[in-house]
Amino acid sequence: MGKTHDRMADKLANKFGTEHNRKGVDIKKGDKAIEVAIKKQDIEKSVEQLNLSRKPIKYLAVPPKKVSLAKEVTEGTGIGVMSTTGNIRKRARG
Repeated sequence: MGKTHDRMADKLANKFGTEHNRKGVDIKKGDKAIEVAIKKQDIEKSVEQLNLSRKPIKYLAVPPKKVSLAKEVTEGTGIGVMSTTGNIRKRARG
């Protein structure tokens, strides 16, 4: 992904006390998987990536302006939505 994506994923991983993975799901910590999507077109790809993860609790992290769109895309999937600052906007089922 791009520089902004990597910067946000690194920052979020640091907040959760782990590292940003360059392959697969961006952030894995305990029973959680977090995928960062910065651009609108990346949101659906990120949901697909999360669906491949075996982690029971999955979150899509997006910029604040994309939270509404991310909520729509993840409706009925069990995937939660958080902002790139780590604030949960929609709880994940898991």
